[in-house]
Amino acid sequence: MMTNNDNNNELDVMRQQLEILKQKLNEQTIVNDRLIRKAMSSKMSWIQKYIWFELLCLIPVAALCFVGMKLLAPTVSWLPIIGILLLMLADVLFDFYVNHTSAKDWLSENLVETGHRLVWMKRMRWWQFVVSLPLAIGLFAWYFSGFTENEMLRSMIAGGVIGGVVGLCIGIWILIKMNHTNDELIQQIRDLTKEEI
Repeated sequence: MMTNNDNNNELDVMRQQLEILKQKLNEQTIVNDRLIRKAMSSKMSWIQKYIWFELLCLIPVAALCFVGMKLLAPTVSWLPIIGILLLMLADVLFDFYVNHTSAKDWLSENLVETGHRLVWMKRMRWWQFVVSLPLAIGLFAWYFSGFTENEMLRSMIAGGVIGGVVGLCIGIWILIKMNHTNDELIQQIRDLTKEEI
């Protein structure tokens, strides 16, 4: 027959085991939360890499192309060239400002606040597009107006227009892809926090 003392010992052992189980569950939740946040951070990392690509590759290549075209068409003013390159640089710097996130932010921030920041990023990207597109069209029209009547220069203008349309299509595709990445992350945050963002 079990004594009262044996019952108390057994109850104490069960309490200790329950406490150990609670600690393990809490640690597991913390690990899962960190893994989810790291996965979210890595999902956004392609955007940062793309912005660095814009800064380190696209702008220098564009500058070289414009200098080469200026040498072929000396009648073209430097002002629209400088304006186009400054607009490109301003767009890239704005991209850095809008899309800046770090792994540390994902690990330390409240996910709901991060979700609101992702929504803000999407809105800012569309505003950037709406403002930049007319400016770019105006600057390129000014740039091409400096070309004189010449068969080679008309071919360069046609190539520039075709390149501009292709570049616009690629830019819109990248914008949609960035916003799609944000939408996926916002949905994950909604699923985790059960809050509307």
